[in-house]
Amino acid sequence: MAKLELRLRTFLPFKYVEHPIHPKTSRFHGDTRNYADWKSTAFRTSQSFTIDTSKANYGVKGKAKVGQTIQEDLVKGKWKVTKRETASDSDLTYNTNIIDDVLYINCKCAMKNPLVALAPAIDYTFVLKVTRTGSVRITGQRDGFPAYEFMRNITSMKKGPEIIYSAVPASAKEIGGLFPFLKSEWVDVGRSYDSTKNN
Repeated sequence: MAKLELRLRTFLPFKYVEHPIHPKTSRFHGDTRNYADWKSTAFRTSQSFTIDTSKANYGVKGKAKVGQTIQEDLVKGKWKVTKRETASDSDLTYNTNIIDDVLYINCKCAMKNPLVALAPAIDYTFVLKVTRTGSVRITGQRDGFPAYEFMRNITSMKKGPEIIYSAVPASAKEIGGLFPFLKSEWVDVGRSYDSTKNN
């Protein structure tokens, strides 16, 4: 049996991302990190789960958070912050079911930039599989943009946190990956649990 925390997040690994309609005069703040980081508070979307595998229903507690969107515009030759907004977390959802004593957390995201009316959403549909020993697996479909991270921290053993899955676009020019018909990725990554190792 194990107690663990899982984090599934998306983030913009760049300092800025150009406005899709006014790229020369308007831009959005990114999260300014190009790698998965458990401690970072910079992200676009976040779904986290605390799990106690000793409980019959795995004692799952989920939490959703959305990062603030900050827009800058070029005013008299200088970049100035003109808008700030945080989208609702209602488009970050999950449900759980237990099959053959294995926990499945079905996660879904359809989060749009709240400052651009017709912006494509960050879309993913993932299933997080968790066993009684704390083994985890992530499977599902995601957009090709932005960056993704899935991490596990086995709190009962004080082992971790560790990165299970991470994908980071090389350039902000890959933003077209927000359109699923242009680029969509299948994910299937797992990690076992060994009480003598942090794996």
